[in-house]
Amino acid sequence: MKHVSFQEQAQPDRVGTFTIARALPNRAVKAVGPFLLFDHLPRREIAADELPEPDGSFAHPHAGIVTFTYVMEGTMTHFDSLGNNSTVTAGGVQWMNAGNGIIHDEMLATPMRRDGGPLHSFQFWINLPARNKIEPAQYMPVSSPDLPVVMLAGGRGEVKVLLGGYDGHSSPIPTYAGEFIWHVRIEPLATVDIALHAGLPVAGYLPTQGAMVGDAKIDAHTLIGLDARGGTLEITNPAAEPLDLLLFGGEAITDPIAMRGPFVMNSDGALTEAFRAYRAGTFGQITYPADHAAHKS
Repeated sequence: MKHVSFQEQAQPDRVGTFTIARALPNRAVKAVGPFLLFDHLPRREIAADELPEPDGSFAHPHAGIVTFTYVMEGTMTHFDSLGNNSTVTAGGVQWMNAGNGIIHDEMLATPMRRDGGPLHSFQFWINLPARNKIEPAQYMPVSSPDLPVVMLAGGRGEVKVLLGGYDGHSSPIPTYAGEFIWHVRIEPLATVDIALHAGLPVAGYLPTQGAMVGDAKIDAHTLIGLDARGGTLEITNPAAEPLDLLLFGGEAITDPIAMRGPFVMNSDGALTEAFRAYRAGTFGQITYPADHAAHKS
């Protein structure tokens, strides 16, 4: 059985107009395998017309990493300098390999800004091997029906495979270091066992309520690390409503890391080149539709 090796409460931070909970990095660890950052936007009810129309001021660059956004509730629209424009609804994900440079903009979808509704999401930054940092950027949205859901033994829980694979079922999204992200849902008052990869760094996060993980009592909004021994994790949901748990991990990438702002490269020289390319316009610019004509990237 795997056991909890550390637990750390996520810390509040600001991203645009939202207060988020930053779970990674934290005081215990700087990374979990290839995962360098993990932000949680706790469930928030957005009032109709509460948020202003986007003006492009949130558009920003990335290089050298994958950004992975999971929309548990609500709708998010993506624009980028490759010309991609898509909206992901509840249960879907947005995967963006920033490669050698891209500019993107994430915002609430227009109907949700107009009508309001709940918003609950997560974003991960995943390091790329050196060879992939110099490749062209890519973007892939995946809707909820295209992500496999695996029932756990006994039918008291399920694993939604957002990234990587579980029990022979795989997400359609590419991976580079055996990375995985699973959304585990457990029925009220149930105990389940999750099969994990022995020897891989693995972390978990409880976004809505506490639970028993192994023999440790864990509060909501807490990131936990799991030891490398064994390959099974026991989770007990003590509540009268379903429990959500995110599990993620993968192989550590051993290349040197040089990180500054939204860029993660392998040397200070490579960082300097990335900033120079961005300022020179090499990353391109976002072209918004006609009704966003006033927006700038």
